[in-house]
Amino acid sequence: MVMNNSFLKNTLDRSSDLRNDKAWIDAQFKSNTSRIVPVHNMNILCKSILSPAQSVAGVYLTYQDLQHSLESVGYPIFMGVLDSSPCFSVEINSIELASQLCSQNNATFQDLKPVMTLLDHTDFEVLSLARYMAFWHLRHQYCGKCGNITLSYKAGHVRICQSRSCGEYYFPSMDPAIIVLIISGERCLLGRQKEWREGMYSTLAGFVEPGETPEEAVAREVQEEAGIYIGEVEYQYSQSWLYPNSLMLGFTAIAKSEDIMLGRDELEDARWFTRKEIILNPKILPYENSIAYKLIMKWLDEDIVS
Repeated sequence: MVMNNSFLKNTLDRSSDLRNDKAWIDAQFKSNTSRIVPVHNMNILCKSILSPAQSVAGVYLTYQDLQHSLESVGYPIFMGVLDSSPCFSVEINSIELASQLCSQNNATFQDLKPVMTLLDHTDFEVLSLARYMAFWHLRHQYCGKCGNITLSYKAGHVRICQSRSCGEYYFPSMDPAIIVLIISGERCLLGRQKEWREGMYSTLAGFVEPGETPEEAVAREVQEEAGIYIGEVEYQYSQSWLYPNSLMLGFTAIAKSEDIMLGRDELEDARWFTRKEIILNPKILPYENSIAYKLIMKWLDEDIVS
């Protein structure tokens, strides 16, 4: 059975060609159909839903909800169009307004990462993007070339240094990282980090270094983290992981050795698992909306022969 790649289900139309149209952006931000995601200290306004099953949903505001408090609201960032509704994110700059929004919506500003498994796909996509854009703007307020301030343009998708002698442009970017399921016959290699929930194991991962191809990064990371040498590497699919700004490139690889030797300060543990061990102990698995989970489930469902 071939598993569908859920990470290709992008429901948000980025409409990047409209970011330069200031009149259109302003009109859409103020329209009754706009959906505005409030961000406060990197947290997103969310509410809990207990029925029919426990979940978490993002709270979307309109311009009318904020029009009397605009002095406490940051520059609107246009994220795209969702079901004919323009989507924006804004930074809430005052504790007072943040508290007011919580009270009015019976909600709280939450760190998305601990609750991401309780979000539906659309909220996960939109709210993660809102968080990332807040993260990016926070870290690019000053020019890395000359130190002068930068300001936001193109509906929040570029920052430009305000020094006339510099004028450097900064664009949102992502760091490429590999994530790989190592296979040896009827077993796969999983590792765990000490800060993860008890009993959880996952695929190995790491950032692509300058000058490397993703395939070279796979071989290096696996050898560094677990002392395993690999042969054939096969690309599977990718996932945008905005915590904070990684593009995860998913692979499977065939092991050429099996003796595990943990690297320093990398993993708390790594071990080989059979399909039966994982099926009988599902708590081993990482979060369901992660690419690691998809890689493992694909291996469980298919006969990948080494």
